[in-house]
Amino acid sequence: MDYIKLKNFIIILINITFLIATTDSSTVKTVESIVIKEEIKFFGDHTIETGTLSEENIRVLGGDLYVNGTVDGKITVIGGDVTLGSSAIVNGTIVAIGGSINKDDGAVVHGKIIETHLKKGLVYREIESADSINSETGLTLEERSSYSTNSWIHPNKNTFVYNRNEGLIFNLNKKWDGAKKSSFRISTSLGYRFGPDDITGRLTLEKWFGAKNTFVLFASTYNESRSEDFYRLPEAENTWANFLARQDFLDRWNEEGWSAGVGFKIDFIKLKLITASAKQDTIPVQSDLWSLFKNKRSLRNNLFPVPQEQLDYLQATVEFQTNDYSPLSTGTTIFLQGEAYQPATEKESIYGFKSTELKQRIFGLLKWNLGMSYGIVLRTQFMAGSSKGKLHDFRKFTVGGLGSVSAFTYKYQTGDQMLQMNGELVFTEDFTDSWYFFKLFVDSGYAWEGTSFDFNQQNFVDYGISSAGVGIGSYDEDGFNCSLNASQPLDGSDYVETTIRCNYIF
Repeated sequence: MDYIKLKNFIIILINITFLIATTDSSTVKTVESIVIKEEIKFFGDHTIETGTLSEENIRVLGGDLYVNGTVDGKITVIGGDVTLGSSAIVNGTIVAIGGSINKDDGAVVHGKIIETHLKKGLVYREIESADSINSETGLTLEERSSYSTNSWIHPNKNTFVYNRNEGLIFNLNKKWDGAKKSSFRISTSLGYRFGPDDITGRLTLEKWFGAKNTFVLFASTYNESRSEDFYRLPEAENTWANFLARQDFLDRWNEEGWSAGVGFKIDFIKLKLITASAKQDTIPVQSDLWSLFKNKRSLRNNLFPVPQEQLDYLQATVEFQTNDYSPLSTGTTIFLQGEAYQPATEKESIYGFKSTELKQRIFGLLKWNLGMSYGIVLRTQFMAGSSKGKLHDFRKFTVGGLGSVSAFTYKYQTGDQMLQMNGELVFTEDFTDSWYFFKLFVDSGYAWEGTSFDFNQQNFVDYGISSAGVGIGSYDEDGFNCSLNASQPLDGSDYVETTIRCNYIF
C-alpha cells in the first residue's frame, strides 16, 4: 500500500467533520451484460474500462479511479484521484475527497463536481459543469460554490410586489462578498412602497465559517411587512391576483427594528435562531388599488387589529428537504418554527389591560410526495399549530380559503390551535400523454380556541371543515403550473367554488 495514500486517508478521517459525502453500495454492468459485483475498492486503484457501462454508484477508498467508459451513477473517491480518459462519459455526480479530478480532452461530465484536496491545504469547491476542469492546474478555488453563497439568511425580495396594504413596491437587491470569495457578506434589499409612501428594506451583515459555509453569524436592521400566510400562496402569485382581479389572499403587518442570530446548514437541514426587537404596527388598506379587471371589487379589510407596540422576541426555525425535492416527484420537506414574544414595556393593550405576558407560538408544516406509478403522484401536506398565552388576534391560527381549505371563506375559523391536511392525486402529462394533467384533491382543517394542543377526533369531525374537488391544467419544463379547479364543501351544501391557480394549490 502506498504510504502517501494511507497518510491522505488518515487526514481525511480527521477532517471528516468538515465534509459530507453520501454514497450507496453499487453494482456495475458492461454493455456485454457482464456483471461486476460490489464496486467498492479499499486501498487500491480501480478502472472502468472502455466500453463498460456502470449504471449504479461507484466508490473507492484509499485508491485512484480511472474512468474510460460510461458511468451513470455517482462516483465517490476518498483519499485518491479521479482521472477521466478521453472516452469517459459521467452522467452522475463526482465527489473527490482528499484527491484531485483530472480530465482529458474528449471526456464528458454532465453531473456536478464536488472536490476537496489537501495538497494546498483544505480546499473545497462545487460546480455544476465540469467543462472548465482540464487538468490539475485548473484546481484554483476562484469562487465559492453556489451551495455556500445562496443566502437563506437574507433572501432576495421580488422586484415588483403589489398588494392591498402596500400598493406597488419596487425592490432592489444587492450583495457584496468579494465576488463570492469572502467569508463576510453584506446584503441589502431596498424598496419603495407607493401605497404608504415610505421606504422599506433590510440590511444584513453575515460572517460565515467552515469549508462549506455551514455556520453563520448575522445581524440585520429592517423596516418591512410580515405575514403568517406564507403557506397559502407565493408572493408572486398574490401580486398577479391583485393586479388582474383586485384580490389579496395574504394578511400582513409592519415591523421596524433589528435582529441578530446564528444559522447552521448541513446537507439538507437548515437551522436558524434569532433574537429581535421590533415595533409593530397596522398597514392600512389602500382603497385606490388599481387592477386590470374587476376594478370595482371591494377590497377585503384587515381582519384583526394590530397594536402599535414594541416587542422583543426569540424565534427558532428548522427546515429539512430531501435531495431533488419537487412538487411532482417523491420527496419530503419539513418546516418547523417556534416563537416566544412579549411587549418590551408594560403598557395598556388594545384589550384593555396592562401586561408583559410571554406568548409562545409554534407552527409545523410537512409535505410528503410519493410517485405511485408512472405519471401518477400522490401529494400531501400536513400543518399543525399550537400556542400558549393570550395571542393577539392577528397572530392566531386560521383555516379556510385559498391555499387552506378550498370552497370555504377566507379564514373561516380562527383559534389558538389548528390542524390542517391537504392531499391530491395528480395524473401528470406523462400519464395522459398529452398537454394537460388532471387531479383529484381533498382539503380538511380545524382551528379552535384552547390552552393546549389537545386534538380530539370527535371535535374534528363535528367542527372541522373539509372539501373536495377536481382540477385540470398544464405545466412546462421550467416548473410553471396553471390549472382550473372546482371544489365543493363536504357539508352537504350545493356551493361550488372555481379558481384559477398559476401555481400548485399547495
